[in-house]
Amino acid sequence: MNNDSETALLHKAHAVFNDSTIGLHARVLARLREARKRAVAETERRRSFWRVHSWALPTGAVAILFVAAVGGLIWLSPASQPAVPFLTGNDNADMAIVLSNDNLDMYADMDFYRWLGARQPQPAPQGATAGNNNG
Repeated sequence: MNNDSETALLHKAHAVFNDSTIGLHARVLARLREARKRAVAETERRRSFWRVHSWALPTGAVAILFVAAVGGLIWLSPASQPAVPFLTGNDNADMAIVLSNDNLDMYADMDFYRWLGARQPQPAPQGATAGNNNG
């Protein structure tokens, strides 16, 4: 809105308010005036708190860029990359367990599977036969 139309609207609102308060008691008018003064004072007090200074936006932008740069450097530095515990040594015995699609619950009862393996007959080695057929 331009300044002339705002001024006209304010004058019209003031005139309507004055017309509506003509028949009110003096005590009610005094309370209305007092409430209006408190509201204006509260508005002025709050406005000064939220006033944006000219240096606030550039300072905030620089702070955000600084935090993003430092965070990026920390995130991408090789020292901050976590080591994978089963790949650190040359012994990759657990790698087959990790990469398999087996149900990992069976590893909780390894004693049972060892017992079961000990109870089953073992196949004969490839080189050993019942009879010697070399002759």
